[in-house]
Amino acid sequence: MNLRTPRRLGAFVLTVLLVSATGACGSDDAQSASAGDGGKVTLSIPPVGDSLPVYDAISKGYFADEGLDVELTPAANGATTINALVSGSTDLALVSYPSLITAYSSDLPVTIAAPAIAGTDTYASGLYVLEDSEIKEPADMVGKKMATPSLGSVGDIWFRGVLLQEGLDPDSVTYIEIPQANMAAALEAGDVDGIFQTEPTLSATEANLDVRPIGFQNGPQGLFATSDKLMKERPEVVTKFRAALAKAVTDIEDDPQGVAEAMMPEHTEMTPEVAAKMRLPEYQVDYDADGVQKVIDLMVEVGLLKDSFDASELYQDAS
Repeated sequence: MNLRTPRRLGAFVLTVLLVSATGACGSDDAQSASAGDGGKVTLSIPPVGDSLPVYDAISKGYFADEGLDVELTPAANGATTINALVSGSTDLALVSYPSLITAYSSDLPVTIAAPAIAGTDTYASGLYVLEDSEIKEPADMVGKKMATPSLGSVGDIWFRGVLLQEGLDPDSVTYIEIPQANMAAALEAGDVDGIFQTEPTLSATEANLDVRPIGFQNGPQGLFATSDKLMKERPEVVTKFRAALAKAVTDIEDDPQGVAEAMMPEHTEMTPEVAAKMRLPEYQVDYDADGVQKVIDLMVEVGLLKDSFDASELYQDAS
């Protein structure tokens, strides 16, 4: 994934946590589903554009065509999500690459079920400041405060890479964990100097506050994770899940805004008008091992991982 500013392409690559880290709280029904009753599987996703292929696959019967009965469960934070996968209280979950990388490096039995999203300049997730701010480029954030949705997993990992790219100390910025919904107020009040924003919060912020971007976070960001146990005992679930998502991604590639306008209001509280205008990420089918490797190596360089490892270890054939 390429780190970009509005002025130039960066040399580092990074991934990001979704609007919020995802997870699931397992119920008795979810646990029985995870135990393996036919093609029944539980899936934890947030109600945002990152989940669009799932909504499309449900509505158009792609999961059903593959013999999967997909039950959606609420999203929580990243640690809760990983624990739910390991315990078997959910089967699949949309998480960020940093979340999975951290879990894997800690010897937790989790793996990638399928790639999910990548950031682009069009998606525009990144660092935003007030329109009249004196901050014009990443280096101007030195000594300043930046809001990030989750420390060590979202905006701060990306921006540490940006600072390294500029030859600056990645710890020269103070990172403050703030929910995305509260960031605009914190920025307006002067509690922070910059905020890391993604959709749909970004559009809401721009509608109520004059902000401008300093840099965008591009490349592999999110994935659908599962447990090693499910991958070993029910590999057909992963194979079918990948096949259904691939059909949905093709639909989105053919008519991205049309699919969003149809599916988001059906599955979330988003209105058709908002859905038609929302920025969408790049939805991935193929695993970007090179991009993920750069994320792993960057996390080591900034001290979030002790040792690097081969990104190919995170993704395996489901056969």
